[in-house]
Amino acid sequence: MKDLIFIDGHPLKEEFPLRSLFYGEGVFESFRWKMRPPVFWDKHVQRMKRGAELLGIPFPGVGDVEWVIERAMLDSQISDAYVKICLLSQGSSNFYETPTRHSLLGIVREFQAPKELITVCISSFSRNSASPVLRIKSLNYIENILARREAIGLGFDEAIFLNERGEITEGSASNTFWLREGVLFTPSLECGLLPGVIRDVVIEVACELGIQVIEGSFDPGVFLVSEGVFLTNSLMGIVSVSQVNEHKLPSDPQGVIVLKSAILEKLNWF
Repeated sequence: MKDLIFIDGHPLKEEFPLRSLFYGEGVFESFRWKMRPPVFWDKHVQRMKRGAELLGIPFPGVGDVEWVIERAMLDSQISDAYVKICLLSQGSSNFYETPTRHSLLGIVREFQAPKELITVCISSFSRNSASPVLRIKSLNYIENILARREAIGLGFDEAIFLNERGEITEGSASNTFWLREGVLFTPSLECGLLPGVIRDVVIEVACELGIQVIEGSFDPGVFLVSEGVFLTNSLMGIVSVSQVNEHKLPSDPQGVIVLKSAILEKLNWF
């Protein structure tokens, strides 16, 4: 049976991605486009494809995704841009049914450089490490929104989630790293977090630089004895953390400076 859709009392005659609107069923990628596609574009596409497979959304193909972004960039005439590409789910409005179609939504705006130093707080609510949604970049973003709003309301820039066991997982829109005695630490995927594109790159680069990397389960007390904490994503690269809750942290120790420089070079952001 066909859905009859009304918006503000008026019938909607065009097809609309109801499943994404109702259920947050969809995936997205966001990144910086500086004169050219991001260096690790393939990683973004493959993550989007994995997310589509998990949610049962027909994947349009790499060429179609690239075309939507390239068309948006051409029309925008922006040389240094924030880009977001969303794969929207279409099909029956019954939540338990499998989507049958998709739409691609592209958003482009001028890139804004992040702060050089940011402050973070621990979110007041926990992640469920067993949730399959945490492994994909889902449009179901309510927890992230609530955590970031809470952080801003408390005077911080970002929130970091703990899981049900009190272990560090990730930020509302970032992955988390810290240095201690020359070793780089980050939560393991089993803690319940998104496998970030830049997270993977940082681990690879650190190994190339001879820096030992340990992925594991850690409580937030490790921040208090760290030599430097930083967050990563595909828009800001690496940004150092100057404060966690009320605790002040060392800013930009030599190890973080070296990693920042190497990542900027990898991303061609100079």
